[in-house]
Amino acid sequence: MEWETSLENLKKRIQQLKKKRPAYKAILAFYQKVKEEQEKIKPSLKIEPIPLKKEWKDLLAKEGFPLLEKKDFPLDINVSLTLFNSLCRIGKEATPHMAEQVKKIEELLKNKKISLKKIFTGGFEEERIGKVADEFGLDEKVLRFLIQESIRPSIEEGLEKLHSELDPETSLKGSCPVCGSLPYLNLLKGEGGKRFLLCSFCGYQWRVDRFFCAFCGNKEQDSLGYFHAEGEETYRMDTCEKCHQYIKTIDARNIEIIDPALEDLATLHLDLLASRKGYIRPVPNPWIP
Repeated sequence: MEWETSLENLKKRIQQLKKKRPAYKAILAFYQKVKEEQEKIKPSLKIEPIPLKKEWKDLLAKEGFPLLEKKDFPLDINVSLTLFNSLCRIGKEATPHMAEQVKKIEELLKNKKISLKKIFTGGFEEERIGKVADEFGLDEKVLRFLIQESIRPSIEEGLEKLHSELDPETSLKGSCPVCGSLPYLNLLKGEGGKRFLLCSFCGYQWRVDRFFCAFCGNKEQDSLGYFHAEGEETYRMDTCEKCHQYIKTIDARNIEIIDPALEDLATLHLDLLASRKGYIRPVPNPWIP
């Protein structure tokens, strides 16, 4: 089966990274467990295609608006609920802090203080998740992580069904043309190293100009720079001196990328280096709750 092949390739890459970066073993093991659960449930997903009228697409493209809002993505609620429970089980075996938070969340669910169905059907609204976290004294990052990773298979399946309607070459702006979210990674691909941004919510990839800041729109080359760790030219941090923000870039011409999010996770030392240099990452890595 295709998903089994994909999972095996992911496991092989994780093993390679564990050998290369022993300090990452625990977080990579956690990542693998989560991805295994997500891949296992994919065959049971039931997601209807999102119909898009041509005149609507043309209008949105002309005006620069995204095609969808986050709440417009169809979700398989039952699969998301099942996956949430699986992630809670995995979370209990992760860090002491996550284990404590998971126990609190499970107690709230048991006592019907919070409703996952309501949170899921409302779309991934960070403000709403924040309110729930504040009301019940939960760590918002942990709650957001569990929810986002529970609905991710549905989001990815919905995006897959939209691909025939999309052209990654038509949008040259910094926000996702599908859902309007900020990017979390750059990829350089193909001859000449075309630059593609990866959406932090739906995972869509779209092409943009090589030299501009995706966050503030700065195109002045003397204020755009980058740096990388010695011997790790494949991974670099693209920086902007105007807004002091950065985005991580992976040169896909140098490695076969099985999972961009995995490569991001396995290079957190570069994020620490960027932070020490005074740069901010607008979209924090969700795997560090």
